[in-house]
Amino acid sequence: MKIDSTTDNKLLDRKEIEATIQFTGATPSRKEIKATMCGKVGANPDFVVLRSVESGFGVRKLRVFAHAYADSKALRKGEPRYILKREGMISEEEAKQEAAKKEAAKAAAKKPAARKK
Repeated sequence: MKIDSTTDNKLLDRKEIEATIQFTGATPSRKEIKATMCGKVGANPDFVVLRSVESGFGVRKLRVFAHAYADSKALRKGEPRYILKREGMISEEEAKQEAAKKEAAKAAAKKPAARKK
């Protein structure tokens, strides 16, 4: 694995990482990629999210984009729910509850206010 760039994003309290992985045999799993990246960068695997893993046809090379957070609060604040669900950081049930809360808030905001006479 070769780390191409790392950028500190102080506003979102995260480190944005771009890396290239060359491999032989089968394509490595997301879990293997995450473990290798955490070892290279020195980040806690519980607070690292693989945003994108891209490969080309017939090429034994992956391009990986990841975010490494300092704590779980910043992680939950900075990442979309579908990514947290894909990474196994929230359960499907939890994701559905949060979606229902957002829908209820939207419906309440669209409801017109009563007019005074």
